[in-house]
Amino acid sequence: MYTGQNHEGAAYFHQLPYEDQLNLIWRHGKLIEARRIPGFWLHLYAVNAFFVEMWICQRRYDVELLRVLDHTNELEPYIDKISLTGLLSY
Repeated sequence: MYTGQNHEGAAYFHQLPYEDQLNLIWRHGKLIEARRIPGFWLHLYAVNAFFVEMWICQRRYDVELLRVLDHTNELEPYIDKISLTGLLSY
């Protein structure tokens, strides 16, 4: 499922320099869930009206990738773990 509101927020996010993207997440993002895959911690953040997945290297503890999740099917790995009710007041 695709929503236009998410795309507009994501388009703004994509045009920001990398450091500003990180600052936006730190200041306005809400950590929803964290999971682990080999070599990385993946943190899911709600940022305004869209979701961002932050890939953190387990060896170096630095952010390797910021990925906007544009489609609900990209949330599949998190569905069983997250509760979106807390976001309603966000």
